[in-house]
Amino acid sequence: MPKQEIITVAMDIDDFITTMNIKHLEDRDALDPIHYKKEYFIKINFDYHQENHSVENLLTPGCADFLRFLFDHKNIRPAFFSAGLRVRNMTLASQIVQMLVETGGDPGWMDRYEVYSREDCFDTTYIRDDDQFQPKNFFGNYKKDLRIIYYGEEKYKEVFSDLKSMYPNKERDDEILKNIILIEEDSSYLFAGQEKNMLLSPTFYHSKPYVNYQGEDVPFEADNSINSFKSANTIFYAAGVMNRTLERFSSENLSVPEILWEEQGTRWYDRKRDIERFPVHFFTEGREVLRKYNPDLNFAVADKD
Repeated sequence: MPKQEIITVAMDIDDFITTMNIKHLEDRDALDPIHYKKEYFIKINFDYHQENHSVENLLTPGCADFLRFLFDHKNIRPAFFSAGLRVRNMTLASQIVQMLVETGGDPGWMDRYEVYSREDCFDTTYIRDDDQFQPKNFFGNYKKDLRIIYYGEEKYKEVFSDLKSMYPNKERDDEILKNIILIEEDSSYLFAGQEKNMLLSPTFYHSKPYVNYQGEDVPFEADNSINSFKSANTIFYAAGVMNRTLERFSSENLSVPEILWEEQGTRWYDRKRDIERFPVHFFTEGREVLRKYNPDLNFAVADKD
């Protein structure tokens, strides 16, 4: 019998599900129709410090279908966790989910996601004499402490009222975080002791317009140190890892973090194994998952014309 636990899947926003690097996309009518659908360009307006800000975002290749994949799992509660401002994140997340609903999604999705922001991050900027929060080799000022997802903002502040109370506690934290995942492209946000909860994906980057690949092979060049294929198709990788994790979780007596760790965790956490990061087979598995929602979808590759 399938497990019924609710799993929260928190996703980074910038350079994972969206990009703001779109100034080079001038003639939008000439862009690839698979990866550059009109609804994938999302312009938001929000007020901050008495000023109005207007920002346009583009969903990364495969993103809309990946979100549909998550929402389609009744035991998954999607969440957006970005170090961006709360007002910006709330506005952007709402418009993304609304777009999914307007293009065939369940209206109930509007009530089935959460948003976490810079205000929910743990700021270590002025904590220089205590390394309890900094995993070795993963220093960062802002930390995404996943315990805030478990407790909620108010209870979190009550439970962790001072620095020492915030120290990682393996026995407690393993239990309360057993059904929480963070999909992140920047490992500096890792909170100490929560490495098994992180699905690390490539940072999205593509400086030129891309097109939908026309082959069924994998256009990956192993000697390409920039890994432009992996950077452009980060969503495909995350979809492959998530699908494998959920399949194993439904049939094995292991927690979600344990499965994530076995499948991909040691590859990125051990800096001596950097070359093994982001195995290609997860990209192909992710492609098959995403094609259930868009049969025409393929990898994003550089337009050679």
